[in-house]
Amino acid sequence: MQSQFHTGSLTVDQMSRLHISGNIIPVTWFKTIRKATGKPNLNAIIILADIVYWYRPVEIRDELTGELIGLRKKFHSDILQRSYQQIADQFGITKRDATNAVVELEKLGVVKRIFRTLRLGGQQIPNVLFLDLNVKVLEHLTYPDGENRGYPSNRGHPSPKSAAGTTEISQSASPFWEGGYSQMGETNTENTKRDFSKIPSSDSYAKIEEQIKIQISYDVLKHDYPFDNKIDEILGILLDVMTSSAETIRVNREEKPAEIVKAQFGKLTMEHIQFVLSCMEKNTAKVTNIRSLYITALYNSVNTISSYYSSLYNYHMATGLLERREEEKNEKNS
Repeated sequence: MQSQFHTGSLTVDQMSRLHISGNIIPVTWFKTIRKATGKPNLNAIIILADIVYWYRPVEIRDELTGELIGLRKKFHSDILQRSYQQIADQFGITKRDATNAVVELEKLGVVKRIFRTLRLGGQQIPNVLFLDLNVKVLEHLTYPDGENRGYPSNRGHPSPKSAAGTTEISQSASPFWEGGYSQMGETNTENTKRDFSKIPSSDSYAKIEEQIKIQISYDVLKHDYPFDNKIDEILGILLDVMTSSAETIRVNREEKPAEIVKAQFGKLTMEHIQFVLSCMEKNTAKVTNIRSLYITALYNSVNTISSYYSSLYNYHMATGLLERREEEKNEKNS
């Protein structure tokens, strides 16, 4: 008698143990999203799949009953922030190809480009790209025959008794607007600033781990860095620190009170993790105690990240100006 956990195909059985998440591309898009030549617009398709991923809500369920009690968005602002360069780096295409693909999606009406001026550290950043999604057009592109095979109409609504308790996401915009960095304004959770030094003893280790994942937007980090094991290394270090019963924790060759270190770590967000990862990539010195280095880097990131953003802003303003001049020059010559 065949077990319900064996399908009769070894490959299918092995696939059942894989958890594959991320972008989903409906097969109908290869017919509805085409170039002027009649061939599928592959760049536009993969970019739309990523945009749709970010606009798919995250479900909040009751831990005891499993009941759907709310929804939250994956990004901070009211609409999704992206840059052409970030899209190009993510999918291995040129910035021009990324721009053309987004423009084609806008022509279809499924995506709308919105340019905003943001303020960062008292300075204005003009022409920051945001992408809005037209769900009605998306539905038409996905179900051209008019039959919506999606979820039941009542599936996505939180229960009345709990909807009011759903935490709203911060509306702050991303400090990253160009380059190969992940968009900081596109996190999938609120920044939980819980004081971990006062966690009740009844809280389980697993629950603390889940709280840390929410705080640093772990799912988004894994999406942006799918093959980077350092994400889980950092998660393990954060968990060790937050659950430590030691009176002091060594930071930057100095023993600091554990409560102070935990309070500092309680301020960490996805932006700080990405900042630390970026600094680690640029580090060329030999490291003998990577755990100690991570603890120090994470601790210091809370106080040093603002200076980093200011430096990054100045860099991008300079390179962006040069890029615009080069593009204008190319347009005149073409």
